[in-house]
Amino acid sequence: MSYIPVIGLEIHAELSTHSKVFCTCGAQFGGQENTRCCPRCAGLPGTLPVVNKGVVEYAVRAGLALGCRINLLSSFDRKNYFYPDLPKAYQITQMERPICTDGLVEVEGGPVRINRIHIEEDAGKLIHDDMEGVSLADYNRCGVPLIEIVTEPDIKTAEQAKNLVEEIARRLKYAGVCDAKMEEGSLRCDVNISIMPQGAKEYGTRAEIKNLNSLKSIGRAINYEIKRQSALLDAGKPVIQQTRRYNDNHDRTTALRSKEEAHDYRYFPEPDILPVQLSEEEVRRIADGMPEMPASRIQRYETRYGLSHADALLLTSERPLADFYEAAVACHPNYQSVAAFMVGELLRRLNDRGLAPEEIPFTPVQFAQLVKLSDGGQVARNDAKALLNLLFDAPGDPQELAESRGYLINTDPQALAAAVDGVLKENPKAVAEYRQGSAKVFGFLMGQAVKKIGRGADPKAVKTLLEQKLKEVDG
Repeated sequence: MSYIPVIGLEIHAELSTHSKVFCTCGAQFGGQENTRCCPRCAGLPGTLPVVNKGVVEYAVRAGLALGCRINLLSSFDRKNYFYPDLPKAYQITQMERPICTDGLVEVEGGPVRINRIHIEEDAGKLIHDDMEGVSLADYNRCGVPLIEIVTEPDIKTAEQAKNLVEEIARRLKYAGVCDAKMEEGSLRCDVNISIMPQGAKEYGTRAEIKNLNSLKSIGRAINYEIKRQSALLDAGKPVIQQTRRYNDNHDRTTALRSKEEAHDYRYFPEPDILPVQLSEEEVRRIADGMPEMPASRIQRYETRYGLSHADALLLTSERPLADFYEAAVACHPNYQSVAAFMVGELLRRLNDRGLAPEEIPFTPVQFAQLVKLSDGGQVARNDAKALLNLLFDAPGDPQELAESRGYLINTDPQALAAAVDGVLKENPKAVAEYRQGSAKVFGFLMGQAVKKIGRGADPKAVKTLLEQKLKEVDG
């Protein structure tokens, strides 16, 4: 039988604030175990949470980046469950009144609606020691601010799901609210998936696959689960509503527990935190500070700057890279030339040196000046590439660097003529062979002339002059 997958995502993104959501402990990744926690993180009696204002602003920025409506009034609730890495035995979250609702993200494969974005606190981390047969709890991550982005079940394929996570990660990074490092757990994904027969009106029984932390795992887990549920239905067996874990090594999902419903968590209003009341002016101020999102930049780069879709997509993949490009073309508005030099040369060197775009050691203005030297014929293209290497090692003024290294093209007609005349005089045998019809000897003479002039030789000018001088010899 043919089935239609119905997929929704719950994306957990850790916000890049300096401190945690309800206390002043540092929210940075890593660190010595249990050194970034306090009585509030540990849930000790008598401690009271205080909402980090920066977390609320970051959540609003995330909502704006994903096209959501910002709710001026939101509130917190308690979600009760007993995990060893959750010392309070409850999580502070937003159930009834989330801060953002009704978003929309366009991706390849079709648009996906965002049901809600809510603020909550992260749990700690369990470290399992198989040698000693014990599990240890690290509470450094307790209270790190999270937003949970809940989609509608609009996703139909694994590829569309991956595209959505990638696009949301890019937008969150552009908004400056999350570094989206899935390998560090700052962006994690739960997949809710069911299947239904073609033509059916009701959704099937869903399974939730927890804590997927790479695009590859998301795609493989979805495809496995579609096959697993299809095989059950084809065999006349029911799909059981479960929470499942994906094993990357064996490429399969396994049951963790029966899937909880909302009433299992015994939600009730958080008594220690007042509702969050935003004003329209505050939301407008945050919106005014938002950067242009990647989709808008891609369209502008293609329509106004004349870039190919592939180049526009690459230049907007990271906000620091796009910002660097825009600052460079503001100095030298040859949009396609700057883009070509960035895509063909700059990105390759960043990759070779293991540097991120924000770690480029020279300024966009210096880069633009280098491209301008090449475009204006003052520096040969290959020499511009060599100068780019020098800028990585010793950032400075490209014009001065080109002069000191002898890369500026020599345009003095008398110096060029003297060099070519000298080569012809020093190589009478080669000149004679050329006169006898040996065209290949021209390359030798050309090389000698360029060598005599030095790094600043303009190959095109030297070639023209050499051809002219050889004709005079023939005459």
